[in-house]
Amino acid sequence: MRKSCTYGSVRGASSNGGPYRDRREFITLLCGAVSLFLCGSAAAQEGYYGVGHDKWHQGFYSTLKRNDGGGSCCNLMDCRPTQSRIVGDHYEVKVDGAWTPVPYDKINNVVAPDGGAHVCAPRQVGPNKGVIFCVILPSEG
Repeated sequence: MRKSCTYGSVRGASSNGGPYRDRREFITLLCGAVSLFLCGSAAAQEGYYGVGHDKWHQGFYSTLKRNDGGGSCCNLMDCRPTQSRIVGDHYEVKVDGAWTPVPYDKINNVVAPDGGAHVCAPRQVGPNKGVIFCVILPSEG
């Protein structure tokens, strides 16, 4: 069989290691891309500061108001998608990767465009540890 007729070769190009090398490289690249996508998606659901904010700021986060009359929930990067759960008699949301109790007065009675949970909180370091401005719980539906 002529070299130009073997699997994965182009007429006039050398084989570079056999017919399955191109397939292995493709699979390796594909797996890498999928891994990056999944890691990015996971980070968004962990409620990390700034992650996923840009997607929702203009049409959603910028309209949210704090229940205590303290102004906007969002200070340019404070709001982000997250996870929520019920533990006993209260809600918790993930803020910067850690489950954090949600005071009832921080829950906004609105539905997010994606129907999911969102949290508005500063970066959880130093005196801001545990501080939450607003929480949007997923729709019950």
